Amino acid sequence: MKKISYIALLLLAFYGCKDPVAEQQPPNITFEVVSFKNEWVAGDEIQLQFTSDKNARPQLWLQSAFGSTLIEPLIAENKIAFMLPESFSEKAGITHWQLIYNKSIALNGAITVIPNFNKKVTLESYLGPKSITAGGTDFSMLVVAPTDIYDNLLLDSTAIDVVHQFDSNISENTAIIKNGIAWKNIYSTEKAGRILISAVHKNESSTEMTTDVQAAKAKAFTISYLRNHKYADGNQIIEFSTGIIKDEYNNMITDGTLVSFIVKDAKDGVLKTMGTTINGIAKASLLHPDEPDNWLVTAYINGASKSTTIPVVFESAIKDFELVFSSDGRTIQVEKIQSFMHQLVPDGIPVTLEIKNEKGFLLETKQSTSKLGQTEFLLSKEFYPNSNYMISVNASGIVKNKTITLQ
Repeated sequence: MKKISYIALLLLAFYGCKDPVAEQQPPNITFEVVSFKNEWVAGDEIQLQFTSDKNARPQLWLQSAFGSTLIEPLIAENKIAFMLPESFSEKAGITHWQLIYNKSIALNGAITVIPNFNKKVTLESYLGPKSITAGGTDFSMLVVAPTDIYDNLLLDSTAIDVVHQFDSNISENTAIIKNGIAWKNIYSTEKAGRILISAVHKNESSTEMTTDVQAAKAKAFTISYLRNHKYADGNQIIEFSTGIIKDEYNNMITDGTLVSFIVKDAKDGVLKTMGTTINGIAKASLLHPDEPDNWLVTAYINGASKSTTIPVVFESAIKDFELVFSSDGRTIQVEKIQSFMHQLVPDGIPVTLEIKNEKGFLLETKQSTSKLGQTEFLLSKEFYPNSNYMISVNASGIVKNKTITLQ
């Protein structure tokens, strides 16, 4: 009996607390768009307004290429207004909106924001390469990405004026924006120099840009040489020099162009020296050979051109020297090595001694250099036992032969 009483009390409490209104569905609400523009200018205060037949508080869902957000309304006198945040009102493009009420889409649509032409336009410009080759076929490309104050790209088909100046000539062309950018090729002139370039839209201009027109491929050129004397003393310097090197349009080639001077000697050996151009002329130097020689010299600009070939003749700088032997023949002194004016040669002149046995077989070649006009060679007993030997002493091409007996 007690259990039945408890159950009855619980049922009474349950049904007594239940609110019959909570089960009712909210009445249907109709929203209408208050007339507003579908196209706005970036930077405008964009407000979307709606009305409803009942007191309702919807939300507005915004979505564009820059993101999405949900905003709350401002309600006054049955008008529901939404102010778009700057992140949507300042960015050009299409913004889709949905009026959300009771988790349902009541209305939807889209508005378009266009770039702001009424305020300052920024002409972001790029030019490259910064140097081109003379002749009218090479070019630099100017690329302009104009934006409004809010960094929106200007509309396609907008015209951009491209102005460039060379010498006293000023030219103006038009580049049309497509896909947000405008571009123009600036071709080189036949004359070397600097082209100044700028982009202009209405009253706004880009910064000044430059491209340098460099000389084209060099033509064949001449070379010459300068030296103090014609003797092969291994001490003096011979300087090679090009004429003024120009291209086919008579432009002097660019400073810093590398020129290689290739020397072929009488024994088919090859020497190389290099110089860079200043005012169209390159210079380079080599030491004189240390014995008579005939050189053939040609200069090259790699991949471009070469010079004429010139001969250079070197005569022996050594006129004579004396050989003095010790009593046992093992010390050979080369003395009074005289140069072309009968003066003692400079220190460092190479002297070579060849030693052969009685059958003419070469045993060794010794080398030394002069100091105070002389040098000497030692033939030790450990390597050269007592016997007869043939020696040959060469000092800068002057050769003396002698048969000696070592004791």
